[in-house]
Amino acid sequence: MDSASTTPFSNSSSATSGIAQRGAPLVPDPVPLVPTCLPPVPSLLPAITSHLNAAPRKAMAMGMSTTPTRRFDLDWLRIAAFGLLILYHCGMAFVTWGWHIKLARLDWLEPVMLFTNAWRLILLFLISGVASAAMLAKGREGFAASRSWRLLPLLAGVLLIVPPQSWVEVQANGHWNGSFLRFWREEYFGFSDHLGLILPTWNHLWFVVYLWAYSMLLALLPAGGLAALKRRAARLLAGGRILWLPMLAIAGVRLGLADRFPETHDLVTDWAAHPIYGGAFLLGVAMGPNGPLWAGVARWWRAGLVLGFAGWLGVAGINALPGDPAGPWVVASRLARAVQAWGMIIGLLGAAQIWLNRDHSWRQPLAEAVFPAYLIHQTIIVLSAWWLLPLAVPLAMKASLLISTTIIGTAVFCRATARVGWLRPFAGHGPIRPAAVAGRLRA
Repeated sequence: MDSASTTPFSNSSSATSGIAQRGAPLVPDPVPLVPTCLPPVPSLLPAITSHLNAAPRKAMAMGMSTTPTRRFDLDWLRIAAFGLLILYHCGMAFVTWGWHIKLARLDWLEPVMLFTNAWRLILLFLISGVASAAMLAKGREGFAASRSWRLLPLLAGVLLIVPPQSWVEVQANGHWNGSFLRFWREEYFGFSDHLGLILPTWNHLWFVVYLWAYSMLLALLPAGGLAALKRRAARLLAGGRILWLPMLAIAGVRLGLADRFPETHDLVTDWAAHPIYGGAFLLGVAMGPNGPLWAGVARWWRAGLVLGFAGWLGVAGINALPGDPAGPWVVASRLARAVQAWGMIIGLLGAAQIWLNRDHSWRQPLAEAVFPAYLIHQTIIVLSAWWLLPLAVPLAMKASLLISTTIIGTAVFCRATARVGWLRPFAGHGPIRPAAVAGRLRA
């Protein structure tokens, strides 16, 4: 969830939230292609059984390969994780946790939200690390330039995309009652917190900042250091240790640092977040697209899924306890959350190796749309929620409208900005591929 922050350009969700009417302050929350015919079933079953038996062996062989391959499974996981992110941020308007605007406070929704928030971001940093290893193999300068190019959409985000979120938040909290343009011109760049949140801010774009920082540190690592990182990770996490050792590391960080350094999404003070997110990024680099650690993932993914689900049940159960369970149950909750996080990641990586490592005509356009969609989706959610707030319609209709408006608005943004050449880099689109250019010329 978003946390209150302490310096400019950090995530700036304010400390209070609740169900609000426009012009009134929010009530403070508690702390918070199918074949035309199929063979007969008896002849189909052996083929299915053979595929099920062979799939893990194929995945393990892929993990031992030294030939670079395109990891379609990681593309699909990244796409799916972003789809979950849209739903998660829509859900943030309906739970008791602090966020920019609230349409309701539904306790029953929190276990559903807790199912993904322990592992989704760690998984994305790990996948980014794997991709970075492949990019780095093509040259350090090109890698650093490619990652730094992503600062253009960050700049556009801080200047133009994020400010509407802050405008809605200060209105919902009763600290502002003027137009957006006046707010943007007079208050947003004030480097102040007198409206109840620190401005300016990068809000959800903190991920871009962290990924850039980790990437620049990686680009500075000597070639020998990178090779040593991969060798030591392969030894340290060999066999079953790929499953349980990262769990212990995550738990240790949560137990040892979380109280002193609550997660703020402020790059210079987020000392409990960097070991986890930066560590996941480095582990992804060490794994690479086809390093030896993937064989361990292929072997232990089922156990990972079981542990991941068990950890989620523990986290959700503790969260459902009456009163404030944070005190007496804090150690158990953080341990369960660590088990959930890494168990689900190993489970998803292993299952995706087997079932998703194949291409489809939708993969490339969806993968290319993830970053532009990431830039814009939260602003659309917040503005849509502000529009829905005073409407006297059932809550289920508000939720449906919020999700559908976000998906449609995000798709329109991605499609429109992709067609305007000078806008593409600021909206998160990559360079136009030669094949795409040729296709446009033929059209």
